[in-house]
Order: sequence, then C-alpha cells, then structure tokens
Amino acid sequence: MRFAWIAAGLAFGACAHAETLTADQLVAKATAVLANKQGPANGTELGTFGGVTVAVLVECGDICPAYTVRVIHFVVPEGKNCATLGGRDMSVIVPHGIAAGPEGFCIPEPLVKKDLWQDHPYRNS
Repeated sequence: MRFAWIAAGLAFGACAHAETLTADQLVAKATAVLANKQGPANGTELGTFGGVTVAVLVECGDICPAYTVRVIHFVVPEGKNCATLGGRDMSVIVPHGIAAGPEGFCIPEPLVKKDLWQDHPYRNS
C-alpha cells in the first residue's frame, strides 16, 4: 500500500511542473495534436507559453464523434487580459448536446499566425 502512495505522489509531482514551451515548440505540439484524430483528452495541458498554461478543449455534440471540435487555448488566470498574455480573443461555435453556441477563447498568438488552434477532426471523414 505504501508503494501505491509513493507512486501516486511521484506521478502528481511530475504533473505539477508543466513544460515551458518556446513558440516553435508550441507550434510543433499543436501540429501533432491536430494531425491526430484520436487525441488528446479534454483538458490536456500541452505546457506553458509565456508563463501561461496552454490546454486543449475537446467537445462533442449529440452525435459523437461527428461534431467534435478541438481548440488549443490559453487557460487565462482570473483577472488577466488575453492580449496582455500574448494571445488573441477568438470565438468558436462549440457543440453542447443537440445545440451549439459561440464560446470565447484566448489563443496564443503563434498558433493564430499559423492557423493551428482549432479543428473538427471528424468532419468530412
């Protein structure tokens, strides 16, 4: 039993320090995410860019996986402004059950420039 707690503690510790990414590394990670239909899980953190966590939203509507949308975005700290973090405010139509609606996201500028911040992995497949 003690080993399980130690292993859990080590795993938690490994996750507590997100990888700091350069712009090129962020672009490479985003490219890998968008190239793979099967991943990642909703909320997966890719690392930090400019001191801000970058995560992936994976949301599906009532007919999964056909209406899946993925958005790579900053996790904006409470009270912070997207532009001051090096991001751009973008709106994406996100499915929820049988409906969909616009949601705002703060997208890291290097991903906006390369158009590597959102996709619909199962559309037209």
